[in-house]
Amino acid sequence: MKSDYTIIRCQTTDKFRVMDLLCDADEYKLVRDHIDVVYYNGETAIERYETQKVIKDNINKLYRHNILSETKKDFVNEWFFLF
Repeated sequence: MKSDYTIIRCQTTDKFRVMDLLCDADEYKLVRDHIDVVYYNGETAIERYETQKVIKDNINKLYRHNILSETKKDFVNEWFFLF
């Protein structure tokens, strides 16, 4: 089963900086010591592919700005209210 969303977890609490760098996200949430950035994957295979390219580029962009980040499938389970 594929998730409808992808979460980038950013190891910073500077929400405004993340929002400025990743202005294309659907939602941002400050959670204790990190920020979660949410992307809707799309409905078609092409939309999902394009979203994954954007996410990969955005993780690299964060890294260039000294913000460690990653995405994992289990992050989506923590956003239970999206389902």
